[in-house]
Parts: sequence; structure tokens; C-alpha cells
Amino acid sequence: MPQTFKQLKLILDTITDGVMVVDPQGIVLYSNQAAEQLLERGPLTGQALAIPAATDQGTHQDINLIRPSGIAWAEMRSTPLDWESAQAYVIALRDITARKQAELALQESELLFHTLSKIAPVGIFRTDQFGSCDYVNQRWCEITGLSHSHSHGDGWLAGLYVGDLERVKAEWAACVANAKPFTLQYRFQHIDGHLRWVIGRAEPELDEAGNLLGYVGTITDISEIKAKEESLGQAAAVFESTREGVMVTDANRRILMVNKAFTTITGYSADEVIGNSPRLLSSGRHDAEFYREMWSSIEATDHWQGEIWNRRKNGEVYPELLSISTVRDGDGAISHYVGVFADITKLKASEMELEFLAHHDPLTKLPNRMLFLSRLQHIIEKARRQSTQMAVLMLDLDRFKDVNDSFGHLAGDDLLQMVAKRLTKRLRSSDTVCRLGGDEFVVLLEEVGHPEAAAHVATQIIKTLSQTWHLPSGNEVRIGVSVGISMFPEHGNTPDQLIQHADTALYQAKNEGRNRFKYFSEELTRAARERINIEIRLRQAIELGELRVFFQPQVDVETGEILAAEALVRWQTATGETVLPTRFIPIAEETGLITAIGNWVLRETCRQGREWLDAGLPPLRLAVNLSPQQFLHSDIRAEVTKTLRETGFPAHLLELELTESALMKREKEAIQILHNLHDLGVHLAIDDFGTGYSSLAYLKLLPLDVLKIDRSFIEDIPHHTDDMEITATIIAMAKNLRMRVIAEGVETAEQLAFLKTRQCDLYQGFLTSAPLCALEFSEFLAAYRRERSQPAA
Repeated sequence: MPQTFKQLKLILDTITDGVMVVDPQGIVLYSNQAAEQLLERGPLTGQALAIPAATDQGTHQDINLIRPSGIAWAEMRSTPLDWESAQAYVIALRDITARKQAELALQESELLFHTLSKIAPVGIFRTDQFGSCDYVNQRWCEITGLSHSHSHGDGWLAGLYVGDLERVKAEWAACVANAKPFTLQYRFQHIDGHLRWVIGRAEPELDEAGNLLGYVGTITDISEIKAKEESLGQAAAVFESTREGVMVTDANRRILMVNKAFTTITGYSADEVIGNSPRLLSSGRHDAEFYREMWSSIEATDHWQGEIWNRRKNGEVYPELLSISTVRDGDGAISHYVGVFADITKLKASEMELEFLAHHDPLTKLPNRMLFLSRLQHIIEKARRQSTQMAVLMLDLDRFKDVNDSFGHLAGDDLLQMVAKRLTKRLRSSDTVCRLGGDEFVVLLEEVGHPEAAAHVATQIIKTLSQTWHLPSGNEVRIGVSVGISMFPEHGNTPDQLIQHADTALYQAKNEGRNRFKYFSEELTRAARERINIEIRLRQAIELGELRVFFQPQVDVETGEILAAEALVRWQTATGETVLPTRFIPIAEETGLITAIGNWVLRETCRQGREWLDAGLPPLRLAVNLSPQQFLHSDIRAEVTKTLRETGFPAHLLELELTESALMKREKEAIQILHNLHDLGVHLAIDDFGTGYSSLAYLKLLPLDVLKIDRSFIEDIPHHTDDMEITATIIAMAKNLRMRVIAEGVETAEQLAFLKTRQCDLYQGFLTSAPLCALEFSEFLAAYRRERSQPAA
């Protein structure tokens, strides 16, 4: 072997790349050690190799090498060569298995990254070493509302909620500057306008030298979690701040938690009741059947509500309104019970007091008009069944006004109480004495054997009440009494007839000199003829347009501003005579004319209200009285709808007032009518409250906005403590029912001052103004507001 070839072979055996010389058929003519090691075969000389064919131009490619130990990768270069005067090729092989494996691993990693990025439930992003975004997945775009193109670089910052922008920029810049992990909660302003809460996390990628290569991070939509956190926070705040007691038990009815109101109401702390049964609150007033029915209802409907008596820690038994609800888990199994209760001790006391006041006169404690009518009807039916007689005696005290004027209203009240006691003592237990109001009383005599017996009782009453009265103040007074008598069935067979005829006889007795009694007789039909005459003239008055609407201001108690006015009907005849409403309204109600009059007043009030609005007057709520007949026996909703449409008067400025008696007639129907009216947008008020028969439980069912206190409770304030207490109670009750309160008949500054201390909302009365015609009212309103707008001197 020539020396040069030996030297060349020595050199070739020292290099790491495999070198071979092959002929065109692939027969190895020469190979160095590296080639044999790479192919894991040797010696190679003379062997045929399955390698890609070389070309005269040479080749350069990556090839697979199949070796005993497995497949390897090599970079092959071939070059044509003249070998011993024959054509051959020099083939150089470089082992690139490690590089190829790394490339394949990288490709697999990239593929896995993109696959996971595509299906991941979180938004994924990647940045360069400067913190600029260069990749986001589709979920990132869905969460942020940004497109892929808008996310690159610092474009993603534009999608941040403006309130979080500076905070996020500062935190991100600090993390990038120090190659620290990034974790932060913030909001994106989504393209649909909604805010999306996310928690962003990013980890830095570092090279072997610790230099930052970039970040890979995620954003997770936590909007629902945030909403639930807020909802839970609100629920917790409500749980602790609500005035109702709340108790939560497990499925075995063991107490798990209670709120502060529970402790306040029961006196038990949370530590004392948690783990115990609610039975520790039992009062002992309810038997086992009560609780069986209660839990039977809960098992059937998952709910129970009712009134129950429980016992406080100090042993006091109290009433509460309790509501128990069942809580079920996702499988429908019972997980908890929740009890919510309110202490209704004061409410019960108020109901009992109002119930008594609804049936009795607060001053004398005698039955009032409503109870009187009920008993009268009962006595009439009893007398009719048994074919017996009964009598109605109407009493009016003579010279009572002189007592009030001389010694004051307190003295008058003392006298009325003494009269009530003396009358009650004088009568039989089967008879009834009632106070109708003022100094008027009525006596029902049951089972009167003959008419003269009623005269005998009347004579005894006159004699008894005519004696000298010694008042608690030390004053002595003398009064008299006039008595009107009607007999059943001689003078009537209905309550209305007997009352009307007894009243007629009473006034006849007064006209004849007082301090005497008088039976109803044919001689007194002159009064009936007068009523008929008024009826005829009233029908003509409607046709001739003699009715007028007057307006009385309703004033804000706190500010003194006139916010509303009550519409009141007046009758002014063509001759200039003014017929008082007390004369023609009762007749209108009896004859059915009240519906036509009421509808006219409604239309005229709305027309006038619209006219004032068009003239630029500030909006006023106008209150119109509805009679029971108009309310219950006509399509009042259709009439109101038509009136509002034709006049253009806004519904929210119209207030409809109804008396307690109207609401108590046909209760269920009345409730439905009220709801129908309320749906129109008008306001509803109960008028003359305290003089009727309505109970608190019934009032709660009515969609009322306003409660008007009857003037009879106001007129003796501040001299009459009972009236003050009643008025305060009514106001408090109305506030609890979320109703505005209007006091009627306010005439003195003292009355107004008292109402202000009790937080009454509005008042009306002669203290501000008497009822005025439309022109006078608008002039008064303008002057009133000018005076209030002028600065104090």
C-alpha cells in the first residue's frame, strides 16, 4: 500500500464521520472505522450496502440506517470519484440520530401543545422574552372578545376593563422585568358589553443560563364564580341583617345556624341552640295534632306558613308568623329545612285593639254604629221569627254643646262617659246601647210587649239624664235628652227604615221643645216629603249643571308643600241656594243617583286637572270619593278607563277614595275590583279610617296606597289622649303596611305639630284652606306658593 494511502487511511480512521468508497453497484471498496461503527457492521469492504444510489452530480440527504440495535439517522453526502481507473463514489455519513430524535420530540411537543390548546377549557397565551404576546388559542379569544390579530403584541391590553388596566399593566411589567410568575384576577370588557372576570397565570420560560425566553400562560373565566361569591355575600348580609329570625336545620331537624334576629327575638345565642332541636322553643300551647298537620303539609308541599306560639329563653310565650321551607339537593333528597319567623306580639295587640275599635266607640267603649247595625239586623230577624215587637230609641243630648263651650272638651268627654255608664246600668242586659258619634246615642229594646213600654223606658232615660251631673273636674252641669222612637214592625221592618224613622221622630221631639220623647207617626211625613222634593230637585240639578266640584288642599306635613287636593261635590241651585252635601248625598245614595253624581265628579275632576296641567300648574294628585254603590254596582274600572282616556288626565295623578263600609261589603269582589283599578295606575285610598269595621288582616289583602284618618280622631287633639293614641296607632299600622297617611280635619297648629311628631305624611283641613271652587283654588295655590318662595324677613 503506497505511503500516501496509508497516511490517508490513518487520517480517515481518526475522524468521527463515516467515510466509504463504493462502486456503482453499491459494493464497498473502502470504509473507515467510523462508518463500520455507525452501521454496526464490519469489515465492510466487499459488502453490498442498501443505500440510496449516488449520482454523477453527487447527493446530499438524510437517510435511515437499519442497524442491529435499531434505526438510526444519518446525513449522507456522495461525491463521484475515479478509483483505480474505475468510477466510484465517496460517501460520507454523519450520525444525526440525536438531532433527529430531538426534532421529532419537538414536533410531537408542538403538535401536543396545539392540540391541547385547541381543546383546553381555558384561554392559553404565549409571549416572547419582552412580554409581547405572539400566540393565543381560540378559547382565549372567546373569553376576552378579542380576535387573534388584536391579541398580538400589547393589543390584548385594549380588551381590559378600564378600571383594571393600570393595575394589570404594572403587575405584568414587574413580572417580565424580574422573570417572575404572573398571577392576578382582572376583568376583560367583552365585545358584547359584559365584563368577564378572569384569573390570569403565566410561568416564565428560561434557558439554561437563566435568561427569559418568554411566558406561557392561561386565563380562566371566573365570572360565574365571582357572581356566586357576590350573591353569597349578599345572602350572608341579608341573613344577618334581616329583622326576621332565621333558623336552618339539617334533614334530621337539628339546628345548624341562626341569625342575629333569632337571638334578639328568642333570647337564645347561637351556641345555645346549634345542634339542638327546634322543640326547645315550644310553648306547649299546641297539641301533637297541630305539629303532625304542620309536618304533613311540609312533606306534601315542601312548605308551611302560619301563626304559632313559641317560648323565649326567659319563659315568655309570644306569637310569631312562621314560614318553613324544605331544601333539596341535586338528587331530590332533603338536605335542610329553613325557618323564617317574625315576632308579631305588637301586631297581635294592635289587631285586637283595632278589632275592638272597629266595633266600639273609643271614648265610651259602647258598641259603635257598625256593631249597632249588626245587632239591629239580628234583633229584627229574631222579632220577625217570634212575631214580637222591638223598638229603636234615638237619643240626642240637649245643651251638651254648652258643656263643651263652658268647661272644655275634656269635660264633655267625661260627661259622655258618665252618660254611657248610666244608660247601660238603666237598661236590661238583653238591650243594647250604642254611641253613634258626638252626643248621639241609640238604644235597641228587645221584646217590647207594647208600644207604651218604649215610652216608659224613654221617660226613665229622660228623668235619669236630666239629673245633676257632678263632673270629675268638680263642676256641676245639667243637661237634657230628646228621644225619637220607632217600632218594629209598625214603623218599619228593615234597619234603615227603623233608624230613619227614629231619627225623624227625634228631630220632631227637639222641635217641640226638647227633653221629651216622640214616636214616629204619619204627622211626620212632612220630612219624608221634603226628602222626596230634594230627590226631584237633585235629578234636575244634574241635568241643569248645578253641581260644582270644590277642591281642598292636601299638604305635606314635613315640608308644608301642597301635593294634592280632594275633590268635593257642592250643589248650588239656580236661585243661589247652597244645598249641603249632608242633605243630598244620603238621598242620592238611597235613590241610586249617587252613581251618576260620582261619575260626573270623576270626569269633572280629571277635566279640571288636565286643564291645570295644560296651563302650566305643577302636577297635583287629585282625590275623588267613590260611593259604595258606584264602586260595587257599576263597572267602575271601565268608567275610570274611559274618563282618563277622554280627559287625558294622567292615571298616576288620580286617587280614588273608598270608605271602610264600601270595602267590607262583598269582600272578595271588592278585592278584585281594587286590583283591577290599581292595574290602571291610579292610587287607592281608604277614607274615614277608624270609623268602620275593617280588620288589619283584611287591610293586608287590599292594594291600597293611602290611609285617611277620620276627622273625628283629629278634632280633639291634643286635648283628648285617647284620640292621640288611636291616631298614632293608625299611623304606625299604615307605615307597616307601606301606606301613606293623610289626616283629615286639621284645624289647629297643635294638631299639625302632633301629626308631625308621629310622621304623618299629609293633612287637609281649615288650618290651610276650606274647600274652594276651581278658580279660587288655582288662585290660592299660586298665592300660597309665592308666599312660601319668598325669603323670610
